[in-house]
Amino acid sequence: MKIVKEGDSRQVICPECGLTHATYQLRDVSFSDDSGVVRNILAAVCNSCNTVVSIPKQSTAKIRAEYNKIKTPIDVRLPAHFLDILNIATQKIDASLGDSFNKALVLYYLHALSSNRFSQDNLGLLLKSDIAKAKASKRFSVKLNEKSINEIKSLMASQKLKNNTEVFKSLILKINEDIVQPKQPKHLAELQNFAAAFA
Repeated sequence: MKIVKEGDSRQVICPECGLTHATYQLRDVSFSDDSGVVRNILAAVCNSCNTVVSIPKQSTAKIRAEYNKIKTPIDVRLPAHFLDILNIATQKIDASLGDSFNKALVLYYLHALSSNRFSQDNLGLLLKSDIAKAKASKRFSVKLNEKSINEIKSLMASQKLKNNTEVFKSLILKINEDIVQPKQPKHLAELQNFAAAFA
């Protein structure tokens, strides 16, 4: 890959001016779907009309990272004791962490289960357990990027889950089964490493 520098110039075809020259400058560039803006990246700017005409390959990593930050809010209703399960699990992983780690833990489980790093066996069956049957009186909200949304869809398909609420309930019940109930929690070393990075 050729790395360009601020101030480098090249010949380009501008949609407004035709064949012309452009200079690489730092610019804020909007996504094509208008869902956000990537700030301060190198872009080829037409010398005649000042329009961004191209983006060098070296800027795509920053564009991808910014695009992945675009989040979709997901709200589900859960029984109150599900949040207690998350608090206990967090304490078992690292007692110094507060409940701000709870959402990160659920999303970590989402990724680990959807990628089959943690076993999905009987995940859907957990919803039929006695502990799952209770009034959903608490709100649980997360903001998810496109990758996490796709992981939810993957779990829905593989485990025949009907909606986001069933996905999040099953994740928390799996956390209960893996971390809260055993004397020696499953995946503890891995989760403690994740918690250390989170802190």
